[in-house]
Amino acid sequence: MIGLREKRRYPRARVELPVFIGTAEGIVEGLTLDVSAGGASIRCQSPPQLYEVFEMIIKVPELGLSLVVEAEVIWSTADLLENELMLPIMGVRFTRIADNDRLLIATAVEKLVKNKKLAPDRVVSARKVLAKVLKDCVQETSEKGSSFYS
Repeated sequence: MIGLREKRRYPRARVELPVFIGTAEGIVEGLTLDVSAGGASIRCQSPPQLYEVFEMIIKVPELGLSLVVEAEVIWSTADLLENELMLPIMGVRFTRIADNDRLLIATAVEKLVKNKKLAPDRVVSARKVLAKVLKDCVQETSEKGSSFYS
């Protein structure tokens, strides 16, 4: 049997970012558990249905950015949970994302994955690490004459 890591097109890193998901019932707030250039795992109270496509805003407070993406639910624990105190988790695939946004995520994840010293062990340290990595990504590209956000 092929493991999940072998099926993934993009590397993932543990990155917790607030998200706002547009559903037929309204806006659902959530938090990413991990992110890649191709998708994310998200914990939220009322996730969309399996295979539902929706618009989502990913807040990147460290850079003062909001990434607007279209995503599709590809797996969910919503129907499996028996304990109502636990929040469901869903995996989403980005179906539409700006090239600059995908590049920013890919670059940050690559830095987090390659440098094990950056790997956060707690949520508090993860926010600090993410802020540094994201700012470094933006600075490096602007020094090379290009920018994520011109």
